[in-house]
Amino acid sequence: MASPLRLEDYEVTELYQTQDPAVVITEMRATATIATTGRPFTATSIQILRIRDGHIELFRDFADPRFLDDVTGEPRPGS
Repeated sequence: MASPLRLEDYEVTELYQTQDPAVVITEMRATATIATTGRPFTATSIQILRIRDGHIELFRDFADPRFLDDVTGEPRPGS
């Protein structure tokens, strides 16, 4: 499936260690362009990862969906 987004950069802006050495929390920033309009945007998110034996055992991604309002120019219902 073709994506309407062209990802240009994806970087870790902060990295937090927890009391559990297998769990890390990251703040990420993605810079992309909407392929259909050429409009650029930046989105931030937080990920929680549990890593065991070199493999990601758990991955949770939390992002503010309001950035889509800016990207599409259309507010979500109820916003």
